[in-house]
Amino acid sequence: MNSNYPLVSVILPTYNCARFLPESVGSVLSQTYHPYEIMVIDDGSTDNTKEVLQPFMSRLKYLPLEQNKGLPTARNTGIQAAQGAYIAFIDADDLWFPEKLQADIEYFSQHPDTSMVYSKHLNIDEKGGVFDGAVKKRLPSGNIFVQLFSEQNFIISSSVVVRKEVFETTGLFDEQLFNCQDWDMWLRIAFSFKVAGINKPLVKYRHNPRSLSKNRENVLKYQKQVIDKTYAAFKDTMGGISEKLYQRRLASHYAKAGRYYLRIGNKRLANENFRLSLKHEPFNFRTLRYYFKFW
Repeated sequence: MNSNYPLVSVILPTYNCARFLPESVGSVLSQTYHPYEIMVIDDGSTDNTKEVLQPFMSRLKYLPLEQNKGLPTARNTGIQAAQGAYIAFIDADDLWFPEKLQADIEYFSQHPDTSMVYSKHLNIDEKGGVFDGAVKKRLPSGNIFVQLFSEQNFIISSSVVVRKEVFETTGLFDEQLFNCQDWDMWLRIAFSFKVAGINKPLVKYRHNPRSLSKNRENVLKYQKQVIDKTYAAFKDTMGGISEKLYQRRLASHYAKAGRYYLRIGNKRLANENFRLSLKHEPFNFRTLRYYFKFW
């Protein structure tokens, strides 16, 4: 690769993740694609983040925030400072395969109507061991907005690359969403632009017990906010969200919450969520079975 290729700005936010950070940065520095710039946004870390970054400082831009502001603010700080034509995201505990950026940019060059790409991934544990294989089914591509709204977020943030100009249409990450802000952003992009799934694992996604995504009640809360926000923004628009689809999505959300509370033994909240699910979709027989089991 040479200077005729577009610059990619790699946004790497981190908060007290010094344990994994050098390996993550190293996976970016091992890319076969050039040119790129790496921006590490230190979101008010209180561990030895800056110390473990010292060997890499000449090869990255270090942007420290005075206090912890949250992932959306950190990502927005990186986007606003980015010089590249493309924005790539990686979380501080995830890893890229060496050919990741090359595969992404080659796809963009061959598909100029695509504005965002994402890929398959491998799941790894804290020690880096792969504990299951890549997603087997083909990833959705094209106009994926309705599918992305109807299902759980199936896009891994560390696999995403976006044309920077897209943010002029969508705006930046919602800093009021302390979780699920990635799903909200991918939905906004997917409403206005074509998105492509690359059917090859290009990322190792680390399952970390400390990860915010493990706080299921917190996730459920913000998933509901994103569902409501998306409906409010795109209802009654061409290719947007119908009232029927919105009701079905709420039913699915509450049913999922009910099953979660059932798994942890909270029958009261399980039954309440099953009741709310049936309010939005009265004849869902699976939910009816759960609900009347505890009547």
